Amino acid sequence: MKQTFIIVLAILISCQDRKTPPAETETKEEAAVVRDTSNAVYYWKTTLKLSDEERKFLTDNQIKRLYLRYFDVGRDADFQERTEPVPIATLRFLDSIPSNLEIIPTVFIDNELFKTGNLKNLDSLLVERIFKMSETNDIHNINEIQIDCDWTKTTETAYFKFLQQVGRRLENKKKIPLKTSTKLSATIRLHQLNMSEPPVHSGVLMCYNTGGIRNPQTNNSILSADDVALYCKNTGRYALPLDVAYPTFSWAVWFQNGQFQALLRGLTRDNENLSLKKDNVYTVKNGFYQEGKYLAIGDEIRFEDSDMEEILKVKKMLENQLSNYSIILYHLDNNNLSKYTSDEIKQIYSH
Repeated sequence: MKQTFIIVLAILISCQDRKTPPAETETKEEAAVVRDTSNAVYYWKTTLKLSDEERKFLTDNQIKRLYLRYFDVGRDADFQERTEPVPIATLRFLDSIPSNLEIIPTVFIDNELFKTGNLKNLDSLLVERIFKMSETNDIHNINEIQIDCDWTKTTETAYFKFLQQVGRRLENKKKIPLKTSTKLSATIRLHQLNMSEPPVHSGVLMCYNTGGIRNPQTNNSILSADDVALYCKNTGRYALPLDVAYPTFSWAVWFQNGQFQALLRGLTRDNENLSLKKDNVYTVKNGFYQEGKYLAIGDEIRFEDSDMEEILKVKKMLENQLSNYSIILYHLDNNNLSKYTSDEIKQIYSH
């Protein structure tokens, strides 16, 4: 009995000696208690200017959060010899943002930077720039900042270290006058579900770009329920609380001699220089220029859409595993959103 008491006492003492985990490692259960699961949407352009239809979309669908892409981080194309990262494609604010929206500054970072780049001041560069842009454009009380990066096993260590540095800067309220509850989130791609979770408060599971876009045999690289099913069997047990983003965009994938060439966002099926080959694949029958590129006779174009049926299949798959999560659409662009009925959009947002 005495020996048992000593063992129990030793365990209690050891538990008391352990440090309280930092904010970036709070448990999924703790984070879920205070999470806001409002409807949300991404805005992923280089110019902020909302059309009347886009403003109506925000109102009609009770959108509360806007994930606003502030800028990308990559190498300067004009100075390839420089290894340090620089902000590129910075958002230009040409319009006001509805006052009832919570803005989440979002930054895309090129994964290549974490292989060979000079990352010494990247966290400072990113956070200070977000703050200055927010202050300049009258965006206050930021609750969350999101980092988007397609990290891999080879860059995981460097990327996670960077996220920890950003998290520490967000906690330093003397230098960064954001809200005291400012969180750090990260995008999670499907293949990353089988990797270690990043040191952030929450993630957004990106349910798009699921297939091999460069493979001419792929039917639809934007979204396939079969592709998602390969990764999402254990989504409910992922160590971070997750929100889910679904696509509403479309594009044309251009192949020449079986080799991927480019994405063509302005090309449509009714172009007179195309003829239907099969399903969603067309052949160029007359050479023509599109978006500054010459499409030759015999080239193939695969038209891809964010298919409503596939979205609902994936949604049903994830609803069986997740609870207390937000649904986010990618992205706020009336040219794409207008392809869906109001009821279809409400179906996607419904829980």
